[in-house]
Amino acid sequence: MRTLIIQLPLGMPDTATAYPHALLGAAPSSQALSLQWAASSLLPKPAAPAETVALVPAAALSWHRVELPAGLHKQPARWQAALRGLLEERLLDEPSQLHMALQADWPNAARPWVAVCDRAWLSAHLHTLEQSGLQVDRIVPELFPPQALEACRITALGDADSGWLWVSHAERGVWGQPLDLNAARTPAWGLSDEERQQAIAQAEPGLVAPLSKLLDTPARLMARGQHWRDALASDWDLAQFEFQAHGPMRRMKQLQRGLDSLWRHPRWRPVRWGLALLLATQLVGLNAWAWKTRADWQAQQSSWAQLLRETFPQTQVVVDAPLQMAQEVARLRQGSGQLGAGDLESMLAVLGQSLPQDLAAPRQWTYQTGQLRLPDFKPTATQQQVLQQGLGAQGYQWRAEGGAWVMSVNPAEKAKP
Repeated sequence: MRTLIIQLPLGMPDTATAYPHALLGAAPSSQALSLQWAASSLLPKPAAPAETVALVPAAALSWHRVELPAGLHKQPARWQAALRGLLEERLLDEPSQLHMALQADWPNAARPWVAVCDRAWLSAHLHTLEQSGLQVDRIVPELFPPQALEACRITALGDADSGWLWVSHAERGVWGQPLDLNAARTPAWGLSDEERQQAIAQAEPGLVAPLSKLLDTPARLMARGQHWRDALASDWDLAQFEFQAHGPMRRMKQLQRGLDSLWRHPRWRPVRWGLALLLATQLVGLNAWAWKTRADWQAQQSSWAQLLRETFPQTQVVVDAPLQMAQEVARLRQGSGQLGAGDLESMLAVLGQSLPQDLAAPRQWTYQTGQLRLPDFKPTATQQQVLQQGLGAQGYQWRAEGGAWVMSVNPAEKAKP
């Protein structure tokens, strides 16, 4: 699935606002993004299936950890009010003027993260994109706190003239400052010496050497826009509360995104190989089972054909051995004067034995080979059940047909020699 990612500028939108954006293909890549800038009306409209993602700049967000009341996840109507009450004393602006979003797995976290940004600013940009024909499916933060056990990350973005340095910390969130390339000594950046030594340092091409010099250790080269890919791969989505996308469409996009990641992302390669191996094993097993079943069936057919030829040597061609044997036995029975299951005398005898004591024998019937029809026979439900059980034990079927009852030889009994 193709993805159009659009970074929201820090200022309020107007006709001259240019939006940085990139169009990502279905396959993941480690190459630099092809970033472009365009007014909202000139942004590309990718053909479906596609996803439009708004990227909130790191400078537009503040990060806070909260302890939510127990059981709050069961009361969605109280989520927003609870966040405003918990963060009211930590925020510089009125909580009603800010948009707050919880991390994805917040019900399972003891102290989940809350991302906060200006509501009017976010609403204005989303409205501008919507007027341009782009419906935003997801809103992600440019940078976000790492997992609890991960080391903090130091990320240098931009170039030598306008570079910024950002710190992503598992306990303190995300903060940044302009990168001072003329610093006389290593900046603290709000980190202890141990945290700075253990941090994962990465920088875009123009800032690798300056950051390595400031840290006195080599910084990792990061392709331009790689942090955009990382933001897309995260489970963060700031489209919550009044900014939440339409429910069914949102779930469909999430499903498409998950399937696309499972099919293409390198981290799922072992799972894909495992599934392929499982399917191949099942296919081999099904083929082996089918071959064994067919071999058993052919062996059974051969044994029946051999038995037919040995019993009735005059048989020249074997098409259906059980049926042909039943026909030969029936001819022998007729030739010797023995009654078969489908003869009138046999059927009347079995019917008489199976009739309940409180049910009179039928006075009229219509007979054809293997079938006895009783037109004016009206047993009760209990009597019908007794008849069905008695006749079934003798190899006959008992059923209603129109306004009459029909007694017939069970097809399984016909095939018996």
